Amino acid sequence: MIDADLKADLMPGETLLHSWTISGRSFFIRMGTFVAVSVVLGQLASIGQSLSIKLLALPGAVLFGLFCMWMFGELDIWMRNRKTTWHLTNRAIHIVPDDDLPSRLPLAEIKRINRFPFWSLVIRLNSGTATTLPIPPDPKALRDRIMQACKNAQPQGRHDR
Repeated sequence: MIDADLKADLMPGETLLHSWTISGRSFFIRMGTFVAVSVVLGQLASIGQSLSIKLLALPGAVLFGLFCMWMFGELDIWMRNRKTTWHLTNRAIHIVPDDDLPSRLPLAEIKRINRFPFWSLVIRLNSGTATTLPIPPDPKALRDRIMQACKNAQPQGRHDR
């Protein structure tokens, strides 16, 4: 869905505030964190060993980190969302996947937004369900934008923040 198509689907009075796609930079930070933790754990496991064993543990830890990313679906998150576009309007977040029907998340339904894990945003809804916005560019700034849109869309005191 291109922006012209999105504008045709907007409700009367709804205006586009911001659009984004998954961030390659944030994905590599996520991947680097995962691999770094594996390297540290690999080096801790080889404490007291000779230097040659420690040097062998380094590539093994990197490979183990990449294997775990594959095993736990980290690479799948990238593949599923690489063509998805998110649009923030003054009333909703529109999620436009490449191969599926778009969905709409009304700002009035957002209870709070968590930044853990640090490379994604987890949106908690009033209904108790959660939706993850995976690997957005600059998650902190995006969270602030969404929170500001929520505040502007609703009367004061409506959201538990």
